[in-house]
Amino acid sequence: MAERRFTDLELERQLAGDLPADRAFDQQATDADRARLGELRAEHEAFLRSVDVDMEVKRIQQRVARATPEKRAWWRLLVPASALAAAAAVILVFLRRGGDHPQKPDDDLQVKGDEISLVIHVATESGSRRVETGDQVMPGDKIRFEVDALKPGYVAVFGIDGSGQVSVYQPGNGTGPMAFDPHARLLPGAIRLDATPGDEHFYALYSATPFAFDAVMSALQENRSLPAGISKAEVVLKKKVAP
Repeated sequence: MAERRFTDLELERQLAGDLPADRAFDQQATDADRARLGELRAEHEAFLRSVDVDMEVKRIQQRVARATPEKRAWWRLLVPASALAAAAAVILVFLRRGGDHPQKPDDDLQVKGDEISLVIHVATESGSRRVETGDQVMPGDKIRFEVDALKPGYVAVFGIDGSGQVSVYQPGNGTGPMAFDPHARLLPGAIRLDATPGDEHFYALYSATPFAFDAVMSALQENRSLPAGISKAEVVLKKKVAP
């Protein structure tokens, strides 16, 4: 095997633009180093294509918002808002690899296991488009739900339409939450929006253990706190109804 002068960690730092000046890659790298750098670059590009960086940015922002004033100031000094997406990508790459002796990441770089995010996809002729709170949808639109939580557990998706009616969208049988695998975030099946006018509120709920629907449905409808141990994510879409 050809000689290498740079470790994988140093090559990771080269990709991140963080290699020390005294380790000038262009002047010191061997052909084996350059070949390995190409492999790592391809791995990172493939990995980042599989990651919703926008979602990771939001999760970092949530951590910053909940941090103590001292930690919040430290994060903002370390990562300017304009560079947050790049920072999220770099953090993901380094946490994914971990090296030969992976260490537990700092708590400020983690997302607590009871957090949950909800993404809604609207079917289109060419595939699907992602919608967020405030976006417009139409009666008849076909939508799917994507839930993101770090730990296995149980999830359900509820909706409240413009009339105040509560519906269970996931799971389809509506009797109890479905088992959740963090590696299978896109939930099975789809729903079609009806013609009820007004904003559509969608709620994804997560718990480490199964939960009863009656208590959470009444809490959502009355805008009360959920039972202990249940986390919630909300997306509000504006339904455009023909006059």
